[in-house]
Amino acid sequence: MSNQLLRDIETVAPENLDDLFLVMARNVEESLKKAGARPGIDYSILDLYELAQPFALEIFKKNIEIMNYAVRW
Repeated sequence: MSNQLLRDIETVAPENLDDLFLVMARNVEESLKKAGARPGIDYSILDLYELAQPFALEIFKKNIEIMNYAVRW
């Protein structure tokens, strides 16, 4: 089993909502691993995003005028 669920982040633009969520989730994962949590056993990717959501939302609210987010895929 891998020692992390989220990929390593090389290039991100945290002013974009999707990248902001990824950065926050990756930070949550690092904290869980430092506490001894096991990827895929003690937490899932969805858990990481649920735990990152309040942090990302607060940053997004405070920087709403500079934030970007996708409207088409």
